[in-house]
This record gives sequence, structure tokens and C-alpha cells, in this order.
Amino acid sequence: MIPLKLQLRNFMCYRELEPLDFSGIHLACLAGDNGHGKSALLDAITWALWGKARAKRDDELIHLGQTEMEVEFEFALGQNHYRVIRKRDSRGRGRSSLELQVRDGDSLLPWRPLTEPTKRQTQARINRLLRMDYETFINSAFLLQGRADEFTTKTAAERKRVLGEILGLSLYDQYEERAKQRARAREIEAEQIVAQIREMERELGRKPAYEEELKQAQTDVENLNVALREAEDELRRLREEWKELDLKRVQIEELSARLAQGERELAEIGEQMTACESRLAEYDAVIKDQKLIEDAFAALTAARQLHEALNDKLAQLVKLNERRGQLEAAIAEAKHALTLEQRLCSERVGELLALAQELESLEAELGRVRAEMECLALRESERGAKQQEIGKLSNERASLKTRNEQLRSEMDSLKEKSGLLQAAEADCPLCGQGLSEEDRVRLGEQFTSEMAENDALYQANQARIEELVARRRALEQEMEALGRELATKGALQKREATLEKSLAEAKGAAEELVKQREKLAELDERLTAGKYAETEHAELAELLAQIEGLGYDSKEHDEVRRYLKALSRVEEDQAKLTAALDRVDGERANLERLRKSKARWQETLAADLAKKEALAQELTRLPELATRLEGKSREVDELRGKEARARQVLGATRQKLDYCDYLTKEREKKLKQGHRVAEEKAIYDELRLAFGKKGLQAMIIESAIPEIEDEANRLLARMTDGRMDVRFETQRETLKGDTVETLAIKISDELGSRSYELYSGGESFRVNFAIRIALSKLLARRAGARLQTLVLDEGFGTQDAQGRERLVEAINSIREDFEKILVITHIEELKDAFPVRIDVFKTPQGSQVAIN
Repeated sequence: MIPLKLQLRNFMCYRELEPLDFSGIHLACLAGDNGHGKSALLDAITWALWGKARAKRDDELIHLGQTEMEVEFEFALGQNHYRVIRKRDSRGRGRSSLELQVRDGDSLLPWRPLTEPTKRQTQARINRLLRMDYETFINSAFLLQGRADEFTTKTAAERKRVLGEILGLSLYDQYEERAKQRARAREIEAEQIVAQIREMERELGRKPAYEEELKQAQTDVENLNVALREAEDELRRLREEWKELDLKRVQIEELSARLAQGERELAEIGEQMTACESRLAEYDAVIKDQKLIEDAFAALTAARQLHEALNDKLAQLVKLNERRGQLEAAIAEAKHALTLEQRLCSERVGELLALAQELESLEAELGRVRAEMECLALRESERGAKQQEIGKLSNERASLKTRNEQLRSEMDSLKEKSGLLQAAEADCPLCGQGLSEEDRVRLGEQFTSEMAENDALYQANQARIEELVARRRALEQEMEALGRELATKGALQKREATLEKSLAEAKGAAEELVKQREKLAELDERLTAGKYAETEHAELAELLAQIEGLGYDSKEHDEVRRYLKALSRVEEDQAKLTAALDRVDGERANLERLRKSKARWQETLAADLAKKEALAQELTRLPELATRLEGKSREVDELRGKEARARQVLGATRQKLDYCDYLTKEREKKLKQGHRVAEEKAIYDELRLAFGKKGLQAMIIESAIPEIEDEANRLLARMTDGRMDVRFETQRETLKGDTVETLAIKISDELGSRSYELYSGGESFRVNFAIRIALSKLLARRAGARLQTLVLDEGFGTQDAQGRERLVEAINSIREDFEKILVITHIEELKDAFPVRIDVFKTPQGSQVAIN
């Protein structure tokens, strides 16, 4: 992990921080006074990556007075660039968010999201990317302020855990757990196989009994099959006999239906004969009155012709009256329009007369307003002149004030020179040359004279300034009075425009009044003389003449209608006569045909009745045959059920024997599978021990310890002139004489080996620094490393001048082992010991940084 860019908002002492770009920085120091925010930058990095910093609660990290904060951190990892954005809002119950994004290292493409559905899952993904958690980071590559001894003071077990994280031994823990799970799975599988083999052997023990069941089932199926075939043959014979008798029964049903149909046909023929005879009697009665009916129908025809002629005249009269109504309506409408136009014209004459009568008063008022406007124009010119005078007074006053300031400065200078002259003994206080008493007196009088002249001029100018101020106040008061007077100009202008418009309207009204009066006289004349709708009047007169000449008589028309109503039954009698003459011969022929059809049906019914009686005699055997057929059918069903059950027993017995054969083969397979599972379990048990803490992990730690010791002792030798060294013990003996795994730290100097607590602060820091650098280099060099950055947040304050110098030399000696090294210090003499300095300083808007 290589830092690229850091951006903060409301984080600790930072309000708004411009992005801090780490590009191009290899070795740098973070410099600034205590409390200005050096460590806060590193807290921002750890909080962005792991959500942890020095504060116990996230809300304590929010800038004082704010309710939310945000940290955006970009870093390089492998060939990619990553960006982490973590936010916190303290309002209410508090809300946090975490985003992870990625893009190619040399690409300008937009960021791609890697954020998981939950914040916990996103944090786990970041840990997988970095291959470490917060604790591993602060125990190796990050010497946190106040926690440089984080690794040294831990227990042996905790030190081994941290070292295991640095060496990536957590992978072997996963392997151990997987081997343990698979060994347990094989153990369970072996137990299941043994149980399955026992169940198979129990089932195989029943095979002889299944073989006896098979023989008995085969015998039962054969016997039942013979009896079933005999019963089915007898059942088929009985069904054939039943089918023949059933056919005769159907024939009887058909004959019965035919007999019933014949009876219905005879009854219907009888009804038709009766109706036919009735109709013939009616026809004969109508034909007898033929002459009377024909004479009445002729009278009806003549009355109808007269009615049609009167209807034609009535239709013409309706059309003429309809047109008459239209013409009368048009004439009335024309009169109404002319009357409306007369009324509107009269109203317009009244309006114009009222406007024309205001003409003289409007002209008088407009003259008065224009006179007032001319007076205001003179006042406006007067105000302009006064404004120019005020400008001149201001310029003169400013010039006098400037001159008085110069005079005041000159008088102060002369006064200072006079004072110096009086204090001087023999030499001029200005040029340094020697002065006689006469020269001193002469210069003093000259200074006094110049000061008096300047003072007189100053007082004269001051008096003139006061006169100018008084004159300006008077002018401003006059201007104010003029301003109030001129304030009415806008209202007068509006009134002038209104009067001009009203005057123009009054003049126009006087001209239009003459025209409207002429038009009103013309309209009165047309209404009096009836000069409107002349075409409609002419057409109406012609239409009234046509109505008079039509000669329609409504009384005659009503008489004809009453006569037609009296003859209404004549047409019906004529229709009956016509029908009787047309149908009487057909009805006589139809009656004869019905009599012949009745005779034929009577012969057919007699033959069908005799045939039905013969068939009924044969069906007397049907009940006895039905009883025998039902009994034999039950017998066949019972035999079929018994045979089916016997076949089911036979099939089930065969399946049991087939299953026994299958179990014999499966038992052999399970025995082989059990041997294989037992072998695999033994292999996984061995792997579990190999991947465990006492297996490969102990071997890897043992192999890494010399590297850590060598690197730590190399740095200690540089910082202590070879006086101190450190050694790690990975095993120790218990009181019982057993050997147990540990990770103890032994420190020695020229006085021998002593406990860590007995060393001074400077000495213990050197030991801590050496061990932590060794761990960081191991972390940076390990396979699949994710960290190539070293951060030192303390230590220089515990060292003397020589110790600090050697500490800087030690840092420079390891600079090639890391991509970036950041050192935090507030000591002035160390700020220039590094090629790049990042200054941190406080402002009223929060802390800021600058790169030098």
C-alpha cells in the first residue's frame, strides 16, 4: 500500500483541507508545533482504511461544532489505484458509510465501484486487499504516537500472533481449519458407511425366506389363471345370449314408439278434418253475400279518392303557412334590428354630447398645468447651478485641507529641528558640521519665523474651510427645499398627459356628434315609413293571395274522414270474400286427402301391434338370464382381483430378491469406500498437525527470527555504537522440564542482559525502533506484500543530540527498503534533515498543510 492522495473535511482539527498529494515523495517529515494536527493526518489514513484511530468513538473525531466528517484516501496497490471514502454523521443515532473504488494505475478512466452491500463486507474486502488489519499495521509499519513499544510490551502469545500476521501465517490457520473440517467429514462418512453395511447384512439374511415366498407365489398365480380363463369363457357366452334378447327389447321399444306416433298422427288428422270442414262452412256463408260486399267496396274506393285530393290541398296549405311564418319572422327581426340600431345611436349621441360639453374646462386646466411645468423648469435650472457651486466648494475645501496637512507636517518638522538645535552642543544635529552661537541663534530665529508664517497661513486656510462648510450647508438646505418643490413634477407630467388625452377625446366627440345626430334622424324616418324588409313584405302579399286561391275546406275534409271510418269493415269483408273464392276448392280437395291418410294409418297400426305382442313373448327369459350374468360377472371380478394380488406378491418377492443381489454388490463397494475414507481421514489428521501452530508455522517463525534479529541488531549497532543487541527466544523450559513455544525478547548491553523495564526511555525507544523497523522490512519483503510504507510518529524527543543524529542515519539507511517513509517531528533542528518537509500549521479556519 503506497499513499497517493489524502483529502479531509471536518476531521479533528481540519475543517476543509485541500488534497494532500504524496506523489513524488519518498522520504519526508511532517513538521509543526504540538497540537497543530500532524498525527491527525495519520489518524485520517487509519480511520479511512480500518475505521479506527486514537479516539474511542468516531464522533470524537468530528471537528468541533460540526455534525459530519469525511475522509477520502487514494493509494496504489500492485498495478491498480484504489480510493476509500468513509463518512460519519453524528445527528440522531448517527450514520456511517464506506465506499471502495478502483481503476487502472495508468488509466484516466472513471473509478469503478467495489463497494459491497454492507459496510462490514466492504471493510472485509479492504482487509483482504491489504492482507492485514489495524492491529498488525500499528505493530509493524506504523510507530503510533505513544505506542512505539506496542510489540515489545505484548505477551509472547500476542507477539507470535502479530508476527504470524506479518509472515502471512493466517493462511496456514485456514489450511489447518480446512484439514480439521475434512477429517471430521471423513469420520462422519466412515460412521455412515459402517451403519449402511450393517443394514445391508440384515437385509441379506432374509434372502432364503424370500426364495420360498417366490415359489408359493408362482403356484398361486398359475392356479388362479386357469380358473379365471374358464369363468371368462362362460361370461362371454352369457353376454352373447343377453345381447340377442336386448336387441329384441330394443325392437319392442321401437314398435311402441311407432304405435304412439301413429296414434298421435290419427288424432292430428282428425283435428285437421274438423278444421277443414269448419273453414268450408265459413267460405260458403261469405260467398252467399257476394253482391252486397262488392257494392260497399265500390263506395269506399270513391270516398278514398276524394280524401286523397283534400289531403293534397292540405299539404300545400301547410307549406304556404310555413313560408308565411318565416316571412313574418324575418320582417319582425328586421324591424327589431332597426329599432336596436336607433336606440344605440341615441345612446351614443348622449355620450358624445357629455364629452363635448367638457371641452372648455379641459382647455383651461391644461393651460394652468403647463404654466406650473414652466415654473418647475426654471427651478430645476436653479438647482443645477447650486449643485455646480457645491462641487466647486468641495474641491476648494479638499485643496485647503491638503495644504493644511502639508503645513502641519512642515511645522512638526521645524519644531523637531528646533528641539534638536537646542539640545545640540557644538555640531549641527542635521548635517554634523560645527555650529557657532550666532549660527545657532540665527537658525533658531529662522525656524521660529517659518513656523509663524506657516501657522498664520494654516489659520487662514482653516477659517476659509469653515466659510466653505457654512456656505455648503446653506446651499444643501436650499437644494433640499428645491427638491421638495420639484418632487411634484412627475405628478404634473402625468396630469398633463391625461388632460391632453381627454381634450383630444372631447374634440373628437364634438366632430362625431354631428354625424350621429344625422344618422339618428334617418333611422327615425325609416321606422315611421316602414322602410325595412321590403322584399319579404312583397313576397308575403303574394303568398296570402295563393292561400286564398287554394280553396281548401276543412269541414268537407272532416265529413269525408267520418264517412271512411263508417266504411272501415267493408275492406275486411271484401278480403274475406276474395279469400273464400280463392280457397274453397282447395279446402274440399284437402278434406278428401285427409280421409285417405287416416285409413292408411289405421292399417299400419294393426300390423305393428301384432309384431310387438310376438316379441314380448320371447322376452320372458330376460330376468333369469340377467341374474345368471350378474353372478358370473362377480365371480370373474373376484378371480381377477385374486390373480392381480397374487401377481403383486410375486413381483414384490422378485424385487426383494433383486434388491438382495444389488445389496451384495453394494456391500463390496461400501467396504472399499470405507477403507478409502479411513485413509483420507488419516491424511487430513496429519495435515492438521502440519499446518498447526507447532507445525509449519513454528518452522516459518523459527526461520524468520534470525532475519529479524540481524536487522534489529544492525540498526541497534548503528544507533548505540555496538553497545546493545537483542535476541528472540522461541522456546523455554517449564518447571516440569517440558519445552513450550514462546516468543521472548532478550536485551543486552555492555553491562549484560537486563529486563526491558530497566532501560532508559531513550534506550528502550532505540530497541523498540530497531525491532519495529525489522518487522516493517520483513512485512515489505514477504511474498505477496501489500505494505511498502513506513510511518514514525514519535521517538526523537527521548533522544539526545547524538541519539537523534544516529536515528536519522538509521532512517536514511533503510530508505531504499520502502516506497515511502513519513517521519513526524516538532523539533526544529530535525526539520531540515529530510529532503521533503510537510509543514502543518493552524489557521482560524482549521489546520492546513504545505509541502516544501
